[in-house]
Amino acid sequence: MSGSWIKDRPEAEEHPVIPLGLNEMAVPRLAIIASAVTLAVLLLSMGWIAIAALSFLNQFEDAYATVDENDLKQDGRWTWEVTMLLDDCEPRNGEWMWPDNLSAQDEIFWLPGEVQCNWPHQGQGDYATIAINNIGNESLPLTIQLNTDAVSIDGDGNTTVVQIEGKDAIVLPLLLESAAEDITFTVTASHVSLPSAQVEMDISLFADGGEKDRHTRSQNLFVHYTVWDADTDEELDSGTLPATAGNDPRYIEGFGWGLVGLDADLFDSATCAVSCTTHTVLLPPELAYGDRDGHVLQESWLRFELELEQILI
Repeated sequence: MSGSWIKDRPEAEEHPVIPLGLNEMAVPRLAIIASAVTLAVLLLSMGWIAIAALSFLNQFEDAYATVDENDLKQDGRWTWEVTMLLDDCEPRNGEWMWPDNLSAQDEIFWLPGEVQCNWPHQGQGDYATIAINNIGNESLPLTIQLNTDAVSIDGDGNTTVVQIEGKDAIVLPLLLESAAEDITFTVTASHVSLPSAQVEMDISLFADGGEKDRHTRSQNLFVHYTVWDADTDEELDSGTLPATAGNDPRYIEGFGWGLVGLDADLFDSATCAVSCTTHTVLLPPELAYGDRDGHVLQESWLRFELELEQILI
């Protein structure tokens, strides 16, 4: 005799097993939510990509937009100039007279015109530093080009594009890539959207005193310096300092960059007993104390003699 507790259907059918935490409606709900989140992320990503692309295109168009050459001139000159830090430059092709007093010039340019400079080198791997000055109020995009393969712009080819803020100056190291014979080459700085707007500097490159094994660029070193007022020849200071050949925020900008390209033989680089070299550099105010409001030397041109004493390993 069957009792009331006897079931006509199997237990599994009466009470089907349900996976923990899920039911029949949970899976489609999760799929819908996941799809919505994925779609939202994709739309957001596409939006950011579109914004970035528009920003890039706007910057590209701004840099290469058509410009009026009159906007790039002041006092009949392009609003930028190029020189070397080494104090061995003169008027290019004799077209102007070197000022008797650099800091007393009425002009807002460093110099009255283009220059030609000498670069005495100590072999392949040697460096020299050039400076480019933007006297205008607006940011200036320039193409810098060397018409030789023997020299590169800091080891990165003979052409580069730079952006110089208004009323500012930058420096660029030049690297001797090969054991070049004595050559003369030209540095051309032209506006990216108006190539005919260009300023040039000629550099005579020649061997001086034989090849050295080490050439300073970014190394830590000790240097003995003497500094004069370039106009009065008054000695202002001297001493020995630790420094970095290149960007060194401890000192005025031109001091560290003036050390780039000092040389020594490998055996002598720790003592500088016989082989280390000396630079004499001429710094305009923008690379010296020009940004120090109220400094007694704010308007002064400075001449430094920089004698390498030790390259730190």
